[in-house]
Amino acid sequence: MSRRKRDPKLLREQCSRVAALLTLAPESDAQISRFLGHANPSSLARLRDGESFLDSESLARLGRFEVRAIAHPNLHWVLTGDGEPLLPTSTTKAHELDALCVLARREATQHQKS
Repeated sequence: MSRRKRDPKLLREQCSRVAALLTLAPESDAQISRFLGHANPSSLARLRDGESFLDSESLARLGRFEVRAIAHPNLHWVLTGDGEPLLPTSTTKAHELDALCVLARREATQHQKS
């Protein structure tokens, strides 16, 4: 089975969203690259140019990247453009979010049984 060709418009949009988030970070490209698991910052340059996107491991690391110690990138926004670009890191907000996730999982489980 051959791999489907990437949509160049979508690739550019996703790359521009990641690039926008990285501009908010005070860290250097070298520091960000190391955090994402890349050997050097050239991958970020290709991303900013819209030539290549992050692999799944780097994308997962991006989701844990702290932006100015107050937020994390919203990977849903990175991939789709929907929602807010950043998610708060506040423990109160995280606790509220966890409670909603538990409720959502419970609802999903109940719907599967019926």
